[in-house]
Amino acid sequence: MGDAADHEGQPTKHGGVVFRAGEELFFLPASIAMKISPIPEMARVPGGPLELRGVALVGGVMIPVVDVVEGPDAGPAGAMLVCAVIGESVGLVGIEVVATGRFEAGEGPGEVKFGDETARTFDVAAVIARVREGRWAV
Repeated sequence: MGDAADHEGQPTKHGGVVFRAGEELFFLPASIAMKISPIPEMARVPGGPLELRGVALVGGVMIPVVDVVEGPDAGPAGAMLVCAVIGESVGLVGIEVVATGRFEAGEGPGEVKFGDETARTFDVAAVIARVREGRWAV
């Protein structure tokens, strides 16, 4: 299977954000990654799961803030990536934003190339679904 190309033979490019969570490299398309901001003040959610760091006011709306990295390395890093999927927003922390821009398509679906690495698409919908489960969710 060769690299994806457009109708003029140019490599297919995808706009978005490449970030690192732990040792893994991920990609989010610009249609989902809404903005990168400093980590805001958060209010804890009693009874919430460990990865739910709290809720924060972002653009006048309260959104859940989720730590992408689980385990001893968990904890907010220097930036929050605000994402939106099907009308639901979530802030991702515990990440290192590596680059924004247009990236060449990778070999597999939803993958992009970044230097000599491949970033796979991060499943924001799964994160939102986990946050919406449990007694803390409304």
